[in-house]
Amino acid sequence: MKWTEPKPPTVGICYYDHVDCDTPLGLIRIEWKSCKESPSYDIEIKDVWIGCEYSLYNAKLLARHYLENLSKELNEFLTPWKLWNIYLSHWPY
Repeated sequence: MKWTEPKPPTVGICYYDHVDCDTPLGLIRIEWKSCKESPSYDIEIKDVWIGCEYSLYNAKLLARHYLENLSKELNEFLTPWKLWNIYLSHWPY
């Protein structure tokens, strides 16, 4: 995953310090309040909150873990459809 360098708050984009990562499933953003002594790092994908960690490194790991699980779930969901389509493609008409 390729993350941007930390960015400061940006009007109209994000109110907090943040890093972004573009993925096939949408933009992942990790944001935090740098003014805090021990900030929390909130993780969002396509503006949906998926979790919080207490270090940027762990937040990136959580984002990766979330995508890996989502990929696995999508693959398991689609596999029966793939098999069904293969079966139908060989069905005698």
